[in-house]
Amino acid sequence: MGGVEQFELAYIGIGANVGAPRESLERAVSALGVLPGAYLAGVSRLYRTRPVGPVAQGDFLNAVVGLHASAGPDSAQGAMTLLIALKGLERAMGRVERQRWGPREIDLDLLLFGAHALHVERHDSARSSDAARTGAQWLEVPHPSASERLFVLAPLADLAPDLEPPGWDMSVTQACDRARVAEGPEAVEAIGAWDYTTNRWTDTGG
Repeated sequence: MGGVEQFELAYIGIGANVGAPRESLERAVSALGVLPGAYLAGVSRLYRTRPVGPVAQGDFLNAVVGLHASAGPDSAQGAMTLLIALKGLERAMGRVERQRWGPREIDLDLLLFGAHALHVERHDSARSSDAARTGAQWLEVPHPSASERLFVLAPLADLAPDLEPPGWDMSVTQACDRARVAEGPEAVEAIGAWDYTTNRWTDTGG
């Protein structure tokens, strides 16, 4: 008889600012919830966020999804399998590779995978297709910029406010408060709450 499948609680950052971002993010949540060997653990509020970086572009919509994902034979393989699935979803949803910090049809980032700290070379199917990115690419968990970016921390705090990810030395809420001071109160705005009956965000205001 086979053993009982083990799961890790992963957090996925999702974002878009090209096309119909809200609809794209709702499609992404639905797609994540039906990945083989995975099921939804939670969906954050929807946020309108100010773009980060030097590229002039429109505001993003961002959220975070909690996902119970297969742990795999070990944490590195489990996380890599999930990352490969995320890259496949991005391609299926029409993502076009552009410059770093540029506009996105859809962006799916593996933020956390259980309590694991990982730094492993990506498989070919998990690599970015950006031609400017040559050489080794790495899967890093926790995501290396997650502790500093308010567009990640605000929705993550909806789902795991007291969580202290490996290497952070502070909770998600504490990191969020710090980022809010650094980026300013106008950097993010909550605009919707997830409705599990309709699988959509309903408008709420701040």
